[in-house]
Amino acid sequence: MAYSAKAPLPPLNALKAFEVAARHLNLTKAAAELFVTPAAVSRHIKVLEEYLDVTLFIRGNQGLELTEVALHCYPKLSNGFSTLAEAVTEIRQRTNRRQLTVGMAPSFASKWFIPRMNQFTEMFPDIDLRILSSSDYLESYKGAKHGRDGTDVSIRFGKGNYPDCHATKLFTVGVTPLCSPSLLDGEYPLNKNKADNLAHYTLIHDDTLHGGQQDWDTWLSQSGVEDVDTSRGSRFNHVSLALEAAVAGHGVVLTIKELASIDINEGRLIAPFDLELPLDYSYHLVMDENKQDNETINTFVEWIRGEAEPT
Repeated sequence: MAYSAKAPLPPLNALKAFEVAARHLNLTKAAAELFVTPAAVSRHIKVLEEYLDVTLFIRGNQGLELTEVALHCYPKLSNGFSTLAEAVTEIRQRTNRRQLTVGMAPSFASKWFIPRMNQFTEMFPDIDLRILSSSDYLESYKGAKHGRDGTDVSIRFGKGNYPDCHATKLFTVGVTPLCSPSLLDGEYPLNKNKADNLAHYTLIHDDTLHGGQQDWDTWLSQSGVEDVDTSRGSRFNHVSLALEAAVAGHGVVLTIKELASIDINEGRLIAPFDLELPLDYSYHLVMDENKQDNETINTFVEWIRGEAEPT
């Protein structure tokens, strides 16, 4: 069906799928943001292309590329969704209840934020939290306007370079080996004087992609440990999965200690060695510069900064 001036607008879901896919130029990333499958995104785009009787993407070996008509229309459509999101936010802010949309990486959400979230909701029952989780928050700032995904504040993992935004450091992090307490005893105990015994355990590798990552080779070298084969072991591309494997006693993981703070405090994991390698990246609170006086955002920022303080 070709589009005409008198015809109704295309389906909103199809338009949104196109906008997100055009922004990422990647169906998998678009699907993650929309909480659907890549096949569903592809179907929405096909519906839109058939509705408008145009081709919007060129699908090649290097991924997606926008056609000329898509390049021309995408900025207006993107601005339209941003305007729509701002309108919805304004409507919500005028109601008695307050809503706050917070963006963060999946592993940070599951391992650090959610275990503490109930404390916030008990302290501020009039604020409804909406959590947007995406691996994009692990990456360096790429120039996209903060808040275009509808977030009021985001927790980003980087060096703090967020142009046109107000950013404050939440906390710095480092990596250290962690394991189940069940591995401390036995024929090959793990403690600060027995790091060589790592040769007898499965190494769990946290392969989460981010800048300044430290690996087993670096940690062992700085510990003065030799003859440990770091090519072996289990590998995970999400911190939360690597930590769960360690909790289950499947081996020793080298990962961000701060993300395991709840597991450590509740006795599921333990840090058997003293050496912790700092990372170049830190967690930052990021918001639009014009939102620094927003009461709801400041309430959240004050609370989470208190939670992040060392105990």
